[in-house]
Amino acid sequence: MYTQEVDFNMEKSVDDILIDGQGQWWYEGNRIVHPEVLSLFKRSLTFEAETGLFFIDYKGKRAPVKVAKTPFFVQDIVVEKGAAGELVRIALQLDDGTSETLVPESLSLDESGVLQVKVKDGRFAARCLAGAHFRLAELLEENLDGGFSLVLGGRSYIVVQKLKGEGGFSYE
Repeated sequence: MYTQEVDFNMEKSVDDILIDGQGQWWYEGNRIVHPEVLSLFKRSLTFEAETGLFFIDYKGKRAPVKVAKTPFFVQDIVVEKGAAGELVRIALQLDDGTSETLVPESLSLDESGVLQVKVKDGRFAARCLAGAHFRLAELLEENLDGGFSLVLGGRSYIVVQKLKGEGGFSYE
């Protein structure tokens, strides 16, 4: 079977559907670019907690999906401030065209130092792409211990830092 290296030593097989580390979808060795196909795949994505595997479930059929980093990506953020300039809400613009309110407790830094959050009612992780990462990072405050916090709605939320070997989110 033909394989090639794709993103951080993740093997891409021509028989697999995969999402690379930058949110690009691939099938049979070709990048998927058709907006309707991407939309259908993203809407049909499921996670099976028992096996730790991702699938596209559509009309009673199931196709496995390999995920390099996270299945969703934050492309941008929209910040809402109160009258006194305090942060009251952060909206996440996701790569599937949807927008969600940031759940601040889910904000973390992965082992590469990239911001991640949980999305889709906590079912999936989303990694911030460069623009969203830097816009969100500008809102963080450094703690005395060298970590970071986000002050949102008058409350401070610690940004959890993953260590090498801890990997990304746990999908429990």
